[in-house]
Amino acid sequence: MLKLDQKLRKLRLGYAASVLEAHHQAAINAKLSYLEFLEKLLDDELNARDNKGLDKRVRAARFPVTKTLEEFDFAFQPSINVKQIKALANCEFIAKHETALFIGPPGVGKSHLATAIGVKACLRGHNVIFATIQVLASQLNAAMADLSVEKLVDQYVRADLIILDELGFTPLNRIVADHLFRIISERYERGSIIVTSNRPFELWADMFVDPILATAALDRLIHHAHVIPITGDSYRMKDRRPPQS
Repeated sequence: MLKLDQKLRKLRLGYAASVLEAHHQAAINAKLSYLEFLEKLLDDELNARDNKGLDKRVRAARFPVTKTLEEFDFAFQPSINVKQIKALANCEFIAKHETALFIGPPGVGKSHLATAIGVKACLRGHNVIFATIQVLASQLNAAMADLSVEKLVDQYVRADLIILDELGFTPLNRIVADHLFRIISERYERGSIIVTSNRPFELWADMFVDPILATAALDRLIHHAHVIPITGDSYRMKDRRPPQS
C-alpha cells in the first residue's frame, strides 16, 4: 500500500508531499484539527504552484532585465504622473485591451516602467512578451527566411500584453514595418500593447517609411491609449560628475 507522501505525488501534489512531515509536526505542536492541517498543506501547494507559474511567465516574457516599480526613483522624474503609473500597474488596462505609450528622451525611465508593469502583469497571471523593436525586426527577418513568420506574428497577436521597446531608435524597412503594423492592427481592441519611444508622434512617419502606414498604426495605438509623456534628465547620467579643470 502506498504511503501518504507517495499518494500525494501520484495525485501530482509534489510540493505538498515534500513538506508533509514538516506540516505534520507543526500541526501536532499547534494542536490543529485535521481540516486545519489539510488546509495549510494545500495552501503551501497552491503557493508553490503560483510561484512556479510566475517564474515561468517572467522567463517567457523575455525581459532583458527584471525591473520593479518599487525600484523606480519617481522623485528624480517629477514629470511622471505617479497615480497614472500605479493605475496601470493594477493591469485593468489589459482586461480592457487598452494601450500605454511612454514618450520621452533616452534615459528617463520609459523601459524601466514598461518592464515593471509587465512584471506586474505576469504576477496577475497574464502572458507577456517583451521585445525591443530591434529584436522584433531581427525575429521577423529570421522568420521570413525560414518561412515561420506566421507563427511568430501569431505569438505576438495572442499574448495578453506585448511590450515594444525603443520604437524610433532604428528605422524600419518596409517589410518589417508591414508586419509590425499587422501586429498592431490585429491586436487593436483585442489585446494590450505598451510602446516606449524617444520620438514624438509627429515624427513617427519617418520610422515607418510610409506616412500612411505610420498614421494608421498611430491611430490604432492612440485610440484607448494611456499616454505617459516623460521629460527631464537621463537617470543614467545623474551620478556623472563634470571633469576637473
